[in-house]
Amino acid sequence: MAKKKKRRVPEVLWRLFHNRARTLCDTIISLIPPPPSPEADCLCNGRGCLGCGGANAMAFLLRPTDPPDYRKLLSHCFVVLDESAPSLSVLDPHHRWSQVEILRRTIETMMSEQPTTSNVICYDYDKASCSSSFELLTSSAWSLLLRRVGDALMIYMLRNASIFMPFPQKALHQVAGFPISDLCFASSKHTSCEYELHLLRMSIK
Repeated sequence: MAKKKKRRVPEVLWRLFHNRARTLCDTIISLIPPPPSPEADCLCNGRGCLGCGGANAMAFLLRPTDPPDYRKLLSHCFVVLDESAPSLSVLDPHHRWSQVEILRRTIETMMSEQPTTSNVICYDYDKASCSSSFELLTSSAWSLLLRRVGDALMIYMLRNASIFMPFPQKALHQVAGFPISDLCFASSKHTSCEYELHLLRMSIK
């Protein structure tokens, strides 16, 4: 069987982050800590989850009957983890809240910890209305992903990663993390990024 071709990282992300830029699927798999032994010691109590799947973790995350929008999210959304992000020693698979609740709690916690945060996930946050980033991050595909990975891993990614969603005409929309436009303009090493920023739609109302 031919080896599946890896999705090419968008040029603007590659110039800034190189191998740190990965698909959402690859990022999640890379974050899974070693499975517990025996399996019964897993927090899922033997029911089976992403954390105790071991070599079968991908089969748990992505299944033959999954809808196209979920498949596209895993393969076309790109993620860059913060270099200072703590490692995950244990993966808690429990899913207690909805994606909307997870996002609101995460944003409000971040804003209370750092009122002047530059994370684009907090831009234009208002309980009474939804920004474009909030709408994208609470789609049915993200809700399905939450059920697969659990609250803890979802919160970890929202807090510790820059997330770029696919847009038409090969554009990207940044929905979390430090604004990539600031990185481009602040670094003389990446002046060519300015030319490519028209392909990157920032998180705005």
